[in-house]
Amino acid sequence: MLRFLLLFLCYYLTVSASTLSRRNSTGLTDAVTWDPHSLSIQGQRIFILSAEVHPWRLPGNPDLWADLFQKVKSNGFNAVSFYVNWALHYPEPSTNDGQGDFQEGTYRDLQRFIDEGKKAGLWMIPRPGPYVNGETTGGGFPGWVGNVAGDLRTNNPNFTQTWMPYMNAISQIIARNQITEGGPIILVQAENEFEAGPTRSPYMQMIIDTLRANDVVVPIFHNDLTTGLGNFSPDLPGTGRVNIYCGDSYPQIGRWSPTQEYFNPHNDVAPSNPLCLAEFGGGFLQQWGSTPRGGTGYEHYTDDLSSATYENVFYKENYAQTATILNIYMLYGGTNWGQTAAQVAYTSYDYGGGINENRIATPKMNEMRQQGLFLRVSRDLLGATLIARGTNYSTTSSIHTTELRNLDTNTAFYFVRHNDSVSTALTTTRLTVQTSKGQFTIPQTGQITIDGREHKILVTDYVFGASDAVLLYSTAEIMTWTMIDDTDYIILYAPAGQTGETVFLADAEPTLDLSDASDVTSSFADGALTLSYTLGGSHFIPMQIDGNSVVIALMDKATANQWHAPVISGEGSFGDYFSIGTNESILVGGPYVLRTAELDGQTLSLTGDLNGTTSLEVIAPSGISQVTWNGATVDVTESSRGSLTATLEVPSSNISLPTLGSWKVMGSLPEIDNDFDDSDFVVADQTSTNYTNLPLLAGTQVLYSQQYGFYGGNLIFRGRFTATGDETAVNLTVQYGSAGGYSAFLNGVFLGSGQSDASDTLSTDVWTFPDGSLRPGEENVVVVVQDHMGIAEKGNNNGKEPRGIRGYALIGGNTEFTSWTLQGNQAGDLGGAANAPDTSRGYLNEGGLYAERIGAHLPGFPDNEWDDGSPLDGISTAGINFYRTTFELPIPDGLDVPVRLSITPSDASSNFRVQIYLNGWQVGKYINNLGPQTVFVLPAGILRRQSANTLALSLWSLDAQGASIAGLELVSDGTFSTALQFNDYENPDYRDQQGQRPTPVNVRAM
Repeated sequence: MLRFLLLFLCYYLTVSASTLSRRNSTGLTDAVTWDPHSLSIQGQRIFILSAEVHPWRLPGNPDLWADLFQKVKSNGFNAVSFYVNWALHYPEPSTNDGQGDFQEGTYRDLQRFIDEGKKAGLWMIPRPGPYVNGETTGGGFPGWVGNVAGDLRTNNPNFTQTWMPYMNAISQIIARNQITEGGPIILVQAENEFEAGPTRSPYMQMIIDTLRANDVVVPIFHNDLTTGLGNFSPDLPGTGRVNIYCGDSYPQIGRWSPTQEYFNPHNDVAPSNPLCLAEFGGGFLQQWGSTPRGGTGYEHYTDDLSSATYENVFYKENYAQTATILNIYMLYGGTNWGQTAAQVAYTSYDYGGGINENRIATPKMNEMRQQGLFLRVSRDLLGATLIARGTNYSTTSSIHTTELRNLDTNTAFYFVRHNDSVSTALTTTRLTVQTSKGQFTIPQTGQITIDGREHKILVTDYVFGASDAVLLYSTAEIMTWTMIDDTDYIILYAPAGQTGETVFLADAEPTLDLSDASDVTSSFADGALTLSYTLGGSHFIPMQIDGNSVVIALMDKATANQWHAPVISGEGSFGDYFSIGTNESILVGGPYVLRTAELDGQTLSLTGDLNGTTSLEVIAPSGISQVTWNGATVDVTESSRGSLTATLEVPSSNISLPTLGSWKVMGSLPEIDNDFDDSDFVVADQTSTNYTNLPLLAGTQVLYSQQYGFYGGNLIFRGRFTATGDETAVNLTVQYGSAGGYSAFLNGVFLGSGQSDASDTLSTDVWTFPDGSLRPGEENVVVVVQDHMGIAEKGNNNGKEPRGIRGYALIGGNTEFTSWTLQGNQAGDLGGAANAPDTSRGYLNEGGLYAERIGAHLPGFPDNEWDDGSPLDGISTAGINFYRTTFELPIPDGLDVPVRLSITPSDASSNFRVQIYLNGWQVGKYINNLGPQTVFVLPAGILRRQSANTLALSLWSLDAQGASIAGLELVSDGTFSTALQFNDYENPDYRDQQGQRPTPVNVRAM
């Protein structure tokens, strides 16, 4: 172990003085520094391989953040980047006297989120905005921000007053969790995807100044819209300059695309910085109607776009272009529950990420583990210089090669792929490389195979282990290396059936034991040991090289996918961090997820998850004689190669998901009745607006919901007029956002519905009054129920796009409306969003439907007097019904059974919308005629395993003939044996909020 530590110490002591002199810092700390090559943490170069995970997108139980972080860490990543959603922490400007809502035990508990990241041994990279985009409502801006006069995202003083309390509060949380304070935060982003300008640059500078004024000392970075634009780069003149300039890229949007160029554009604008990609596509966003109905929508990506093949080609291309800070967006996308989505996104934010919406680590994580482990141990790559690139390195012109070389150590990295990265050809080639022993064309025997969309990282003069063993070159890739006892282990891999040639330097001929690899041939000449082989399964070859013990493990790629190199925790604040802690790791083969590994005397304790009966193999220090798995001792046997082997059994289980049988139903649109008492509605009497870019089209009162304190969810408008008898119709323009819709009624009579596809954000319609619906000489009531699809992000009208009725006028009789009232979520009237009764789930969880306002979506609501009725029978006319049922889910401890609700689509001509509530949480929005999502995650934690679950649905028919759901069932993503401990997450139920909600009245179903 000591020699292993000395290896790293010696490396950093030999870094040239010129390199050290170029290191940059904030001038406030040397804990995090940088140069044109890479970031250094506490003096050590580290590749930042980061996973984007958003706290609020795992709704409900914050205990499950640990689940995500352990999966992230065990699969190659060493950092987590996360947006902070201003809108969720500041429902009102004065929330908690300007300190915001960071309530412990909820998804808003940022301190817990950061703490869980550190426990998992992950660096944390907050991105607090104020603007974050992220396909979240308003791009993270609270709904009330759009009400201020003037532009947003500028130095407009009205806007400054909105964000300053938030940035002060979040800066203080960041400051106390920095690496300088023993915390995991190493970088902080200012704003997001933002362009410099006369009013924008001073705003950016104010954000930077606010961070610094609150004692944030680590580097501040900016994520430019595209690498090379140079916005706020420290190497260019102007205000708002950050310490580290980054860009983002989503090279795969709907189809397999060629690789893109980052190296030259970055060097043109930020030569003092390492190449940083603060967002790189880990999949991509889907929008309403983007794919055929069925599933979540994301499964309709082509295999390449959502597979490890994409990671193999594109992420390695980033390394080839010298990127050493790479954040994958999204690694876990999660769920857009409640009203948290912007208009461009539906409920699932799966994103095609490596961990799917239901927390399952997909095969993409195996590829990331291979890459992450290589980056973790290949420090010479972090100081490497791009020497050249092109097709002249190989004997085949269709092969592209990039050479990176560390000029201090002479270690080189050759990145080899098809020149046309779209190519699916099977190509063989040989490669010309420069080594300490001269130029070689490798392999000397055989060929390198590039099988379609494949990318290899081949090395020369690669030093590894405490023995300083030198790989002269290898045509198989390195996954990782480590030292266990006095032996250095190195894992080499390639796809099954491909050949490899690996050459080690040695002063004297090494001794080899090929008993586990009879098909491997070896030869020694001129101080070089050459191994030739075909990859298949796993073969461990013990060797003695110049008196040092070395084991070469040869594996095909699929076998390598099953191996892990967990960090053994050390002492100190960063004992769980490889490079800053002990640098000690072991090798473990077999588990689907390996969460933790600890050595205690003669016992190795492993925790993790299994997706079936698994063969376990452990290579650990020789003193280890006992292995436990999730706390239980396993029966181990010593193999012929000295490893410990065992069989891990998955507990037998015969879990049968319940059927959804008995339902209760109530009508949820009593507002269409003229006699409905709306005295507790907000009187919409404002006549001016700061949404001057989208002015009122017709009418006198402004009916923009944000101006009355409603920022999401369904809205109910009631307009009154005294009829002369000449009125024939009403003209309505409703601004609801992409894929939105509304229905209109006169005196309880259905007039019609307007709706849009994913491209339109509003509709204008003239609704003729049916015969007998108008009441001459009396008060008449027009009711509009509107679906709110989320507040637009900054791309539309600078983020100041209202929701509500933009224009209204009666046709005939020169009659005008005398008054309007408006209702959204309960207690969400002007200035009241923070006083919504559900302080745990938050104000964006529910909207203005009658059933929501009275709390009928909550567990414990008394529905015993409701009628029996099923959503499969549905609603007989235009309007809204609300349904409730309960079910139990007896899942034993030790098992993880991710569950979803599957909706069988009705005929696409049937226009209806459904909202799904699980134990009070709105976890899904389904639009039958649009899709694509039909399967909705029922999040663990919210989904109770120890008590009854309440499932509720709102069914809104936009057609006169009514609508019904064709089918509903619970489905599972699989059964996993797990170390994860599940606890039912207890949120306030109806009884806890009863005094804050209207007294419920049973409304007959429609």
